[in-house]
Amino acid sequence: MPTFSRPARQPHLSQYTSEFFSNAHRPVINGGIFTSVNNSTTQLAQKDGFQILQEHVAPAAFHNSKQRVDPPRCYAHTREAVLEELFDWIVGNVPREAWVAWLNGAAGAGKSAICQSMAEMCILRGIKVASFFFFRTDATRNAIDPVIATLAYQIIQLLPETKELIISSIESHPLIFEQTFATQLDLLIVTPIRCLRVSDPGLTLLLLVDGVDECIGNSSQTDLIHTFGKLLQNRDLPLAVLFCSRRESQIQMAFNARDMDGILKQVPLDNNYQAEADIRHFLVERFNDIKLTHPQRKRLDAAWPAAEHIQQIVSKSSGQFIYAASVVKFLAMPSSNPSTQLDIIRGLRPVGRATPFAELDALYRHIFSHVEDIVTTLRFLAYAILAPVHTVQKMLNFFDITEDDWECILAPLTSVLTYDMYYDPDKIIFHHASLPDFLKDKERSQEYCISEQGTELSILWFKNAACGRFQPLSESEQNTDLVEFIGCAKASPDLRTLLLDYTPLQTPSAYAWDIFPSIILNDIHQMDFGDDGEAYRIVSDRIVRYVKKEFPNLLPQIALQYTTLTEEEMLQVADQSTLTQSSIRQIVRRWSSAMLDFCNSAAYLFY
Repeated sequence: MPTFSRPARQPHLSQYTSEFFSNAHRPVINGGIFTSVNNSTTQLAQKDGFQILQEHVAPAAFHNSKQRVDPPRCYAHTREAVLEELFDWIVGNVPREAWVAWLNGAAGAGKSAICQSMAEMCILRGIKVASFFFFRTDATRNAIDPVIATLAYQIIQLLPETKELIISSIESHPLIFEQTFATQLDLLIVTPIRCLRVSDPGLTLLLLVDGVDECIGNSSQTDLIHTFGKLLQNRDLPLAVLFCSRRESQIQMAFNARDMDGILKQVPLDNNYQAEADIRHFLVERFNDIKLTHPQRKRLDAAWPAAEHIQQIVSKSSGQFIYAASVVKFLAMPSSNPSTQLDIIRGLRPVGRATPFAELDALYRHIFSHVEDIVTTLRFLAYAILAPVHTVQKMLNFFDITEDDWECILAPLTSVLTYDMYYDPDKIIFHHASLPDFLKDKERSQEYCISEQGTELSILWFKNAACGRFQPLSESEQNTDLVEFIGCAKASPDLRTLLLDYTPLQTPSAYAWDIFPSIILNDIHQMDFGDDGEAYRIVSDRIVRYVKKEFPNLLPQIALQYTTLTEEEMLQVADQSTLTQSSIRQIVRRWSSAMLDFCNSAAYLFY
C-alpha cells in the first residue's frame, strides 16, 4: 500500500519580509506599485507626469510635424492681405480688443495653408505659437482628446518655466486626461500661464487650432469653442486663440454664443481679399515652373498655356484654391504630357483612368457623407443645377416645404453653397463652380450622382400639375422648369402613367412661354416607353388641340420643328406666321426625315 508524506511547511510571508529588511531601521517606502503574484512581490516604477503627457500628445498635429509631409502653405506673394490682417490682430492691439479670431471660408478656400503660413510667419517674427491641426482621416488628430496635451507639450518647449507647473499638475491628477476638456484646459494651460504672467507681464502666446470642422463630433467642435470662449471672457490672460474652419452651422452657432461677446474677431475669406488675383498669380507661376522643370517640357509650345485657359481655371476655382491646386498637381505629373493633361481638364480628352480631382472629390464626398436627408438634398441640388434660372420661392412651392425645412435640409452644405433667403432669395449659389461637374459625373460622385434626378424631378413636376399646384399660378409665377428636367429624364412606367394623365389645363399659363410646348414634345418624342409611340401620340394630340385653341400663334413653331407635314401643309401653316414661304421650303429641304417625325395623327389639328 502506498504511503503519503505531509509536505514540508512553507515559510510564512512575514519570514521573507523580515529577512529582506533585517538590517533596515524604520524603513519608509515612497511611491511604487506592489503586485503579489504566486505569493511573490514585485515593485514597478511609477510613470512621471511628463511621460503621461507624452502618451497623450498627437505629434502629427504640430505645424512642423514630419508626418505632415509638405503641408499646404500660401504660395509666395499670395494671401498677403489676410496674413497681414491676422498678424496685426496678434500683435497690434494694446490693450487687446479681441482674444479669439475665427478665420472661416468655403471648403477648399485655403484656410489650412493660411494657418500654416501664419504659424511660420509668427515664429520668424518672434511670436510664440502652439498649434493643433485637425485632419479627418488621421486617427491621431481627428478628435478632441489629444488637443490639450498637444498644446501643453508645445507650451513647455516654448516656455520652459511652465514645465514644473504642468508636470506637477499631471502628477497631482494622474487621470487628468480622463477628465473634461475644460478641466484639462484650466489645469494644464490657463493656470500655468496665469502664474507665469506674474513674472513676465509682456508674455504673448498664440494658440492656433486649424480644421475645427474636421474634429469628430459636432458636440466636440462646439465644446472646444465654448470652453476657450468662457476662459477668455475675463480678458486677463496673455493668450490669443486663432480658430480656422468651414462655416458649418453648428460652428457658426458656437461663435455666435454669448461666450464670444466682445472677444471675437471674424475673418471671412470673401471677395475682399482678391482670391481670384491670387489664384491667377499662383497658376501663372506654377505653369512657368512646369515649363522649366517637367521632363516633357521640350514638347510644350512656347505660348502654352493660352491666357483663356488660365482664365477658365480661375473661373472654375470660384475663389477656392483647392481646384487650382488640383489642376496644377495633375498637370505636373512627370509621367504625362502637361498639354495632354490640360486637355483632359478642359474636357477635350477622355479621362480614362486618370483622377485629376481626387483630392477635391474626397472633400465633396466627405461633406455629403454628413448630410442626413441625402435623397431630398440631392433632389434640391439637381433642381438648382438642371434649372439654373430657378428661384428659391419656386423651389419651395415645387417641393411643398417651408423656409425652415429648406434651411434645415441644406444646413450641412453651407461650406459649398449659399441659400440665404433674406440677402439673396433668388437662387442657390455654389461656392464651387466645380461642384455641379462632380455631382453629374457618376465616376466621381458615385452614390451622390444626380444623373437619375431628371426622371424623378419630371415625375414630381407632373404630380404637382395633377394635384392642381400649378393651375392658379400667373405667367410670371408658373413653373416651366419641366423643359430643363425632361431632357435629362429616362422613360419609366411611372413617368408614362403621369404623361397620359397630363392635360395642358393643369398648367395653362406655361403655354404663354412660346417654346414650352415644342420643347416638351421634342423631349417626349425621344423617349422609348416600349409602346410604339402611343404615349407620345396621346400627349401631342392634347397639347396641339390646346395650343390651337388658346395659343394659335404657337402652331407654326411646333409644326416647323416636330411634324411630318408635307411642304404644302407647311406652307399653309406659314400663312399664320411671319415666316416666308421660301424660308419654309429651305427648312423643309434641309431637314432629314428623322427630324420630321411628328405623329401624323395630330397633323390635321393644325388646320
